[in-house]
This record gives sequence, C-alpha cells and structure tokens, in this order.
Amino acid sequence: METNANNLRMVNGQIKPINGMTEKLVSIFNSLNRSDFMPEEYKESAYVEKNLTLSNHRIILKPELVAKIAMYIDLKENENVLILGSTTGYLAAILSLIAETVIVVEEDDSYIKSSELVTKENNLNNVIYFNKSISNGCIEQSPFNAIVMEGAVDHVPQKLLNQLENGGRLIAILSENSLCNAKMFTRKETMFHCEQLFPCSLPVLPSFKDKNIFSF
Repeated sequence: METNANNLRMVNGQIKPINGMTEKLVSIFNSLNRSDFMPEEYKESAYVEKNLTLSNHRIILKPELVAKIAMYIDLKENENVLILGSTTGYLAAILSLIAETVIVVEEDDSYIKSSELVTKENNLNNVIYFNKSISNGCIEQSPFNAIVMEGAVDHVPQKLLNQLENGGRLIAILSENSLCNAKMFTRKETMFHCEQLFPCSLPVLPSFKDKNIFSF
C-alpha cells in the first residue's frame, strides 16, 4: 500500500537517523501506520516534518519529536506510563508496544473516541483512556514509572511529580522566555533531578496556563 510506503520513508528519513535511536524503536514505528492515527482532514499531512495545529491550540507532534520522546523515556516491558494530552493517540500507541500499561488522560472527548477506535483496530489492548483534566494527572492510577506531557508547559506542577514512583521519570517540554526545551525529571525519594534533553518548538497546553508554578 502507498501509505505503508510513505510510513517507511518517514521512518527511514526522520526517525532512523536520530542519534541514539534503537532498532527496536525503529521496528515499532515501522509496524504502525501513522496516517491511521490522523483525523481525516490531516491524513495527507501524516508524514510531514512539522507539528500540525489542531483546534484549541492543540498540536499533533511531528514524527521526529514523537520518536525522541519515546527514545528518551526508555520504557521497559514491565513499566507503566501516563500520557497527559494524547490528541490522536499516536505516541500512546507507540509506547503501548513497549510498556506493560499506558494510561492516557485527555480532555477532548472526540480525541478519545477516535483514539480508542484506532487502538482497537491495531489490536493494542493495554491502553486505557480517561476523559478529564490533563493538569491533574491520574492520581488514582499512580504511582507511574514514567509520565509524558504531550505538549509544552510553562511549569511542572508538584502534584504531577508526586505521581512518579521512586526512580520514575517525567518528560516535559518547558516553554521559557519564548524558547522550548524538552527536559526529564527523575525522582529520587523526595528529590527530583532535572536533565535537559533537546530544544524544540510547541505552544503551551491551555490546561497549564496561569497555574501555580513549580520550577527548576
């Protein structure tokens, strides 16, 4: 199929060349057709090398950014991960082929319905969706081995960091002085270590604007 050929070109051109990318992740990106996870009006743009803007300032992350997040979060087969703000569910699907369980919190019910449908069509049975506020996380399912905030934020709330188990890590894209950098926060007992990963460009998720700030 032409779409599969496009997906292969995307993987070979945008994902495989990433420094540190593993063969396992490359094979996972090859096994899922990205266009399956796109709204109908965006399917022709499924493989482009840029972020796509949805309504309400939400973003579909470009393939390279999805791949870098998946690479740096470095999930293990027995781990669980929380994704905050999944939009079309592509990153959740990628991580579901590594992790034991993927918990998704998404505020837009239409995104959840379409994501649940495509995950079922792809026989991904370890993804669980919750329709509620992104900024509160999912304390009833915590603690998590990993948390991914799928979109930029201007701060990381302490209540989200507290949902990590000891040794757990959280990836956030922090918007600071109009610049965005992906950072990883790792929990060590009651302390949190912050590591800068890579620069990128994304708008701040509406749910995280004008909240109390916890910064590093």
